[in-house]
Amino acid sequence: MGIGVVEVFSLGFGFCIGSFLNVAIRRGIRGESFFGRSKCESCGKILTPIELIPLVSFFLQRGRCRSCGGALSLQYPLVEATTGILFAIAAYLFPLDINLWRPNLHTIIISFVPLILACVGLSAALFAFVVDLRTKIIPDSAFYILFAVGVAAVSFRWYAADPNFSSGIFSDAGAALLISLFFASLWFFSRGQWMGFGDAKLILATSLAIGFPASIAALLFSFWSGGVVGGVLLLFRRTTLKSTIPFGPFILLGSASAYFFSPFFFETTRFLEGIYEIVYYSF
Repeated sequence: MGIGVVEVFSLGFGFCIGSFLNVAIRRGIRGESFFGRSKCESCGKILTPIELIPLVSFFLQRGRCRSCGGALSLQYPLVEATTGILFAIAAYLFPLDINLWRPNLHTIIISFVPLILACVGLSAALFAFVVDLRTKIIPDSAFYILFAVGVAAVSFRWYAADPNFSSGIFSDAGAALLISLFFASLWFFSRGQWMGFGDAKLILATSLAIGFPASIAALLFSFWSGGVVGGVLLLFRRTTLKSTIPFGPFILLGSASAYFFSPFFFETTRFLEGIYEIVYYSF
């Protein structure tokens, strides 16, 4: 394939998966069946194929139903666009490197598995992100998928590095378990006031998926981002100290940030520690 073909295909495929996620999110929240044809939430009209084209139909219809003129939720284009962009980024970060003339099973696994795991994990994470943001509940289905992705990711890292090297598995699994137990203790001792048990399960799955030491950075990023957003909401009086804010989205944002930026984060930390030691011992 030529340069950029996989990324462009992943972008379009992500738009389609995002459209499916929208259906799963909205029907799941309302307790409806995932099966059945899509219809307008305002007038109940069955939507035609042209009204179901990801992103395009929303803008062609100017964000309104063609029949009743009812406003369409901004969730539709946002989720579709986000999924497409995330899939394209995943394709860029995990390029396929396969010799079509001499295919090798090991090479195929090394090339395809990271991209597949990334796309499945990102889809489940985005699903959990939106549902938790809207309902303050992390769906079990998203946790099961993310946990499976995490276990597969740990196994793949072990397989890709050295089949005889097992310490990486214990590092990833041990860190994930300790972080999850920390969240579970916050939930237990606060009786659910500080943290939900779903958050403890979620960070177990995401920590397995991104591995150690990125999981440590994810823990820090989650609390930092949650503190900043909570402070801004308090500043503009959009919430109070007694209000509850879903923490799942911050775990997912922190995990994604740690996955992409943890090497830079740890390098910067070591650099600052070096500066501190120089200044400290100079006096």
